[in-house]
Amino acid sequence: MSLSTPEPIALRTPAQNCARIKKLGYIVGKRVNLYGEHIELVSDPFEDGECVAVHVVSGNNPTKRTIDLPLTLLSGWEDLIPEPADPIAS
Repeated sequence: MSLSTPEPIALRTPAQNCARIKKLGYIVGKRVNLYGEHIELVSDPFEDGECVAVHVVSGNNPTKRTIDLPLTLLSGWEDLIPEPADPIAS
């Protein structure tokens, strides 16, 4: 019996991760439940060192603060959301 190993996930730059997370809908005005808290994004994703972060507010804490987004948001999405083909390359 042979067990297949999953393909390794390509490492992306923070800028590439930022763009992918934005494509998933994490944009200004989006309300999400993250880290057990209902929050509203008040910024688009941005690079914060080696992480991707957003500015958020919540009903419990109306002060704008920065939260790092977990890159697990991108795990498994590569096959579901393919990159669009480059029309010039065709």
